[in-house]
Amino acid sequence: MLRPELADLVEGGFEIALTGITEDELSRLSVGVGELEQMPELPDGDRSPFRDATFILYGDQFGIVQRAIAKATKPREPNNPNRSPQGNALAAICADYLGRMA
Repeated sequence: MLRPELADLVEGGFEIALTGITEDELSRLSVGVGELEQMPELPDGDRSPFRDATFILYGDQFGIVQRAIAKATKPREPNNPNRSPQGNALAAICADYLGRMA
């Protein structure tokens, strides 16, 4: 619940350092993360192929997912329309998992 509020503050030009939240904590919340800030604003008609997903993780699950995504993150292929390195990494992890389960 804190992430959207902090993101609104950053977007509004608020000096986020005044909150006392460290840059590492903000990064873990995906607030002010460079890759996310570079994502273009999509017109309503262009959003249909993209989906947003939110997950609730418990205990060590966050660290496990964070490490897996960090290891799977690679430079984006030029023909890949998804500019999110984290999204592409998660899709690669899931494809690999599903391939092993088949």
